[in-house]
Amino acid sequence: MQFKVTFTPMASAPSGTITITYPVEADTKAAAERAAESLLEADGYSRKWFKKTAQVIEFKPKPAPEPEQEPDPEPPMVAESRYDIFGESIPVDAEFVPDEPAANDDDPFAQFVVTWTIESLNARLEHLAPGERLIIDGLPDDVYHGSNGISCSKLKLFLECPQKYKAKYIDGLIPNAEKAYFDFGKAAHCMVLEPWAFDDRYCRQPDDIKVRRGNAWDSVKSAADTAGKVVLTPQQWEDIPLLRQSLEANSTALALSTGGVQERSIFMRDVETGLIIKCRPDYTIGNIIVDLKTSDTADPRFFGAKAKKLGYHIQDAMYSDIAQAEEFCFFVIESERPFVITAPVIMKQPVKRLGYLKYRKALHDIKQCMDSGIWTAYTADPVYVELNGWEQSELEDLEAQFDGGNAAYGNAA
Repeated sequence: MQFKVTFTPMASAPSGTITITYPVEADTKAAAERAAESLLEADGYSRKWFKKTAQVIEFKPKPAPEPEQEPDPEPPMVAESRYDIFGESIPVDAEFVPDEPAANDDDPFAQFVVTWTIESLNARLEHLAPGERLIIDGLPDDVYHGSNGISCSKLKLFLECPQKYKAKYIDGLIPNAEKAYFDFGKAAHCMVLEPWAFDDRYCRQPDDIKVRRGNAWDSVKSAADTAGKVVLTPQQWEDIPLLRQSLEANSTALALSTGGVQERSIFMRDVETGLIIKCRPDYTIGNIIVDLKTSDTADPRFFGAKAKKLGYHIQDAMYSDIAQAEEFCFFVIESERPFVITAPVIMKQPVKRLGYLKYRKALHDIKQCMDSGIWTAYTADPVYVELNGWEQSELEDLEAQFDGGNAAYGNAA
């Protein structure tokens, strides 16, 4: 019998380790897996880099069609699609599909590598049926961000001001911000979730460069850009090992950052509005989403209020809905030494419900703006400025002192 055995890398695997599939002949699935493990090690890979359970699928080649026989019709599109590195569509909720041949199984040695571009992904998204999801692991950042679909960051800008949404995401009038502290936040994500990739993505700014301008800096930046790396300041570079120490000292945080999948891209056509919506969870462990946040405070007394102000409860609701996750939690890293970590931070049900309703209303409002072509400002209603409690007390105190203009300060005349 012929089998296809697939090994999926662990999160702790060295940089560049990819999903590997071997076609083998054996009498049983167990024998096929042992044979594939031998091939894996012969190719220079360590078995411990890959998940304990391999995917073993038996081939059942299709018989050759009779002369002048009409080809079999294409199978109907499933409600969910997930693409592995070979471009094969796999059911989301199953580790493997026994006795069901995958695409191109007529040739068990054929391997097709999918390289997504913004154009090809957008073309695929156009064919999503209402409620259908497309799940892609390993999608490049620029392809995800450049593809169609309303993300949570877009939705939150719409909630702030529809005109700003149109200016940035439709008219392209507002450029993306580039700030040094964004670099550290991304570096922290990498160190926590993909530590093996850190040296390939980041480098240290030389000590003799004190300011980020001039010929010397331009030369360093150009070399880093060519190598595909981000330049961290000397302090940011020295902070990263301390952040790692904080992570390793926190058993709960460590458990929430291992054994899962980072940066999974999920697209869905919304049933009610017909719009494409998308999310890219930082980390997915089973059916749990973990989102990393760097913050000026990880103190539980203060982070909750900040989280609601920044719309994290909207992100919780939107990501959970698109990914169909059972739980969503935040992993908060304080942005200054010693990089205290608070995790998990979980929204209570009323907070989640408020976030869900705000997300759903915003999605319907975006659809209405798209259909009408009218993108309002902050508000179309009159704006009245009122006194707060302290200002009201100040007013009453001053009124008492003036007493209608006849007391302590005399008559105005």
